Amino acid sequence: MNKKLHTFVNSITLATKNTKFIDGSSKQQLLYSTSASSIPSYNYGLSGHAKYKRSLGNNLPSVKGEVLFGLHPVLLALKSQKREKIHGIFIEDKFQNEGSQHKVKSEILEVASLCKVPVFIVKADVLQQLSGSRPHQGVCLDVSFLKITEWSDQQSLPRTSSLPFWLLLHNIQDPMNFGAILRTAYYLGLDNIVFPSVNSCKLSPVVSKASAGAMEVSSLINIPVTSSETLFCKWWHHQGGQVVGTGTGPNTKTVDINSFHMTEPTLLILGNEGSGMGTQLENICDIVVSIPGSNTSVDSLNVSVAAGILMHWIKSSRNNRQNFSAQETEV
Repeated sequence: MNKKLHTFVNSITLATKNTKFIDGSSKQQLLYSTSASSIPSYNYGLSGHAKYKRSLGNNLPSVKGEVLFGLHPVLLALKSQKREKIHGIFIEDKFQNEGSQHKVKSEILEVASLCKVPVFIVKADVLQQLSGSRPHQGVCLDVSFLKITEWSDQQSLPRTSSLPFWLLLHNIQDPMNFGAILRTAYYLGLDNIVFPSVNSCKLSPVVSKASAGAMEVSSLINIPVTSSETLFCKWWHHQGGQVVGTGTGPNTKTVDINSFHMTEPTLLILGNEGSGMGTQLENICDIVVSIPGSNTSVDSLNVSVAAGILMHWIKSSRNNRQNFSAQETEV
């Protein structure tokens, strides 16, 4: 641990002397207002953990925004500065004894120090409540809600790359699927991820954790309630791009993904976990790609798994074409 961070962590320890934990036990803790305690209900009632609540009564800290949890969501939220306000960070007390042994937690504290974010030392029970009994990894962050760019058909297609590659998530409902897709899309370097305002999973701390924090740094675009995915696809066509759908059923537009090569700006649509894209979106697609399988007993893939395969293939086909064109130019 560098000298500056060592001093910062020591200052936290000194500030917590002779006080009490938020849960009422007689150990160290930074004082935090408990006058308006609240349990973030949005972290409950979703797939995965958080099947029950165990209340700490009035000993839970008040939350001013929403609570992110997990090492990477917290770190990337601090680094990206996309959240308008960062109200405070909650660190489990045992971290004081871990020191520099945990690289990510040390980095979180260092960034928090540079950004002058208040740090509060709490017990694991408090983090359990703040995270909705989800895997918090010893850290939670109280932040304002993430603001997302809203799409307008009056704008032109931004050319962040020579062949833009965007993703449209049509009515993806499960936060784990949504988060996993965001993580893969960010990792593979897609230009933008678009999703509708209705019938879609809402962005939340659960999605941020499922995305390993990719939600905090991805370029996200929301289709407003006053518009629709169909209009968005038509706009994409007007901008000179192709719309590529996904599916498994028989269709005159369907081709094996292995025969598809990206040669123009591409919008890839991933359909709902159960009903897929639907007829209206399918009709507007220029082509529908499918992933061939070898076992008829299982005739489909989880949407996040299919997303990874499709995005990787399309991105690779674009890169291979660009590399080939560059070699031709050199010759």
